[in-house]
Amino acid sequence: MRLTNRIESLRWTWRLRKLPPCKCDWPMEDRIKGAMLLYTKKMGYHYDYSHPVLFTEKLQSYRLQYDRPDFPDVVDKYLFKSYIEKKLGPGYTIPLYGAWETIDGLREAWDSLPNELVLKSTLQSDGKFIKIIRDKSSVNLDSLLEEVKQWLDPKRTLINSYCKAYYRATPRILAEEYMEQVDNQLYDYKFFCFDGAPHCVYVATDHFPGQLSHISFYDLDWKRRDVRYGEHPNCEVDRPRHFDEMLRLAKVLSAGFPFVRVDFFDVGDRLYVAELTMYPGAGQTPYHPESFNRELGDLFHLPKE
Repeated sequence: MRLTNRIESLRWTWRLRKLPPCKCDWPMEDRIKGAMLLYTKKMGYHYDYSHPVLFTEKLQSYRLQYDRPDFPDVVDKYLFKSYIEKKLGPGYTIPLYGAWETIDGLREAWDSLPNELVLKSTLQSDGKFIKIIRDKSSVNLDSLLEEVKQWLDPKRTLINSYCKAYYRATPRILAEEYMEQVDNQLYDYKFFCFDGAPHCVYVATDHFPGQLSHISFYDLDWKRRDVRYGEHPNCEVDRPRHFDEMLRLAKVLSAGFPFVRVDFFDVGDRLYVAELTMYPGAGQTPYHPESFNRELGDLFHLPKE
């Protein structure tokens, strides 16, 4: 059986290599096969795609097939700011300095930008696609532009992924105000929400280069859950000042989504919505114990075709 599965895997891997370069152009059958091969490689097991049970399994169907006309507004880090303003009113996202679809646009705006800022890819989730600039005068602009121009290549963004929400989006480079909470970093508060009902929250801290961030899960009474996400260590974190407001806003922003993770920053006397995350870790990072993965899966009702 193992040999048969290995031969089938090699056959599909070879077939996928011959497909168009952007996954959004693949037939659905091939997208499903490709995603399942990757899931098996990352998670160490294969499951029945037609009958997912665990949260990470259901996320595969969700990112491959679920669609909404407003998805570009939800997942694009630039359009997202207008989306949140329409939902909540002004002042709930980090202040924006500009967004550009070309390197020339950023170059022309460079002198007008403040000395301290953050650059982001609007269509990526990896920390490699964020540049924190504490002193603009010390930056080699040509080197910076050479690096961030890669963010505008659709093949290097989530447009070229198994995540359907990004397929109609436009790559941009975004500049925002630099923010920090304590220890030269921000704490991320991330609420797992199902059909408008928050279930739990995790806090991500210690975002330092070369090390895994600490991730600690809490219930909605701020009692620590005995849960680990992948290999991330955990630690004790105080209940944030604006927790009740986060909970209220998470209910508003998650209404109408079978699942969405609503992320916040709590900075001094201000609360910001960081982003809406549709596919945490692409559903390819394990939760320990597995019973927690099942707990989330039981709450996750996939939309019917």
